[in-house]
Amino acid sequence: MPPDTAGPETRWAFLEEGLHCIMRLQASSITCSRYMNLYTVAANYCTSSRTHSTAGSVVISSRILGLTGSGLINSDLYNNLGQYFTVCVQHLQDSSDSLQEDALLRYYAAEWDRYTTGARYVDRLFTCLNSWVKQERDEGRKGVYPAYTLALMQWRINYFRCVQSKRTKLAILQLIERERNGEMIDQSLVKKVVDSFVSLGLDDEDINKASLDVYKEHLETPFLDATEEYYVRESNAFLAENTLSDYLKKVEERLTEEEDRIDRYLNTETRKQLISKCEQVLIRQHSDLMWGGLQNLLDFDKDEDLQRMYALLSRIPEGLEPLRIKFEEYVKKAGLAAVADLLGEGSESADSVDPKAYVDALLEVHSRNSETITRSFNGDAGFVASLDKACREFINFNAATGSSATKSPELLANHVDMLLRRNNKMAEGKDIEGSLNGVMVLFKYIEDKDAFQAFYATQLSERIIRDVTALDESEASMISKLKEVCGVGYANELQRTFAGTYHSSSTMTCSLTCFL
Repeated sequence: MPPDTAGPETRWAFLEEGLHCIMRLQASSITCSRYMNLYTVAANYCTSSRTHSTAGSVVISSRILGLTGSGLINSDLYNNLGQYFTVCVQHLQDSSDSLQEDALLRYYAAEWDRYTTGARYVDRLFTCLNSWVKQERDEGRKGVYPAYTLALMQWRINYFRCVQSKRTKLAILQLIERERNGEMIDQSLVKKVVDSFVSLGLDDEDINKASLDVYKEHLETPFLDATEEYYVRESNAFLAENTLSDYLKKVEERLTEEEDRIDRYLNTETRKQLISKCEQVLIRQHSDLMWGGLQNLLDFDKDEDLQRMYALLSRIPEGLEPLRIKFEEYVKKAGLAAVADLLGEGSESADSVDPKAYVDALLEVHSRNSETITRSFNGDAGFVASLDKACREFINFNAATGSSATKSPELLANHVDMLLRRNNKMAEGKDIEGSLNGVMVLFKYIEDKDAFQAFYATQLSERIIRDVTALDESEASMISKLKEVCGVGYANELQRTFAGTYHSSSTMTCSLTCFL
């Protein structure tokens, strides 16, 4: 340990020898007492009033700063330390010139660990110098940093930016591509190198504030470009040899992999841009194919594929609206076809179509597609609206109705009439309430509800007068259901018809009995 009267040259020589051991992580050479001696010499160096300098302006110029006395000594020590860190990193280049890919990254990561670990010990050693740096920065001076930050600056300027950023970046991108191709890679190695990119981002205005400038410039931007190129190439090749169902599964897997990749070794700030890039390439650019493949998936009840398609298209702006339109067209076509098949199978004319078969055919189309919305489209309100619009069209006008707006109301009323008549098999069982609920599903789509009311009222009167109604409770239940859908005014007339006709019928029956 140099005496208190030693000059800056002697003190720096002592410090430099200790710095060699620290930066090389030679623990056996740095005992506790030696570390304390180094700390003391560094502190004495900073508080010395000697004014002669041993080094030129490596990092900052003392003359430019206008420093004198202890400030000049601190500047002198700061420059010496900056020069030392520069020498530390410059020799790394010769050792890494011939390395590629994994080997380069392993070397880079190992040296980064050694260098930054040593620099943290050095930072604590130069506490007094760091206090001077803080004072200088508080007074508005820029370009001076605490010892650890100074070490990062020298790594970035003299090793990373000059040579290693391009080669290291390329090695990382190659490793990630290999992983995308199915190879196992050392993810911890990639994370360590990526984290170094983040650590090298320094905000000169506020050195305590994290900055991702280096990470974004040297890794994130080229990584996103490489990702786009990779998935454009892969998606086109995959679709040329596989089905839409296979592609949907592939996209789902790839998106999951990219989410995991962020969690494993990329910075979380990359998540939004990476996923957006993948969605653009894998979904948006092939959305026409997905929309066009909807009918085939619906025809063959590919529920899992429909769920995947819905989930994927919901990730992009306006991805679902064309799907809803396609779904509406599909449902309308299915409804029209169901009625056409009904007429064709029985060789019936539109005037002789069986009301029950007609209602069952319409309900089957509605029920099947309503279940599809629940299972595959997450109960999406937009798809429900598409179903309603399609049902409204094919229920009111189809092969059985022609251009008549009153035919569907008539057939629906005729079906209800059969349900509510005595000796009806369904009326004798427990299914009558369910059947009436089914009628109401179709009724809400009927446009001419007044026509239905007229048919229903006439048939209701006839059932009561002829005493063929099945159950008064069922009659009352049906009127109540109509009231819920159309309001009190609509149902009151039917209620009056039911009550009035029932009273007249009972009176006539009583009078006839008394007469006899």
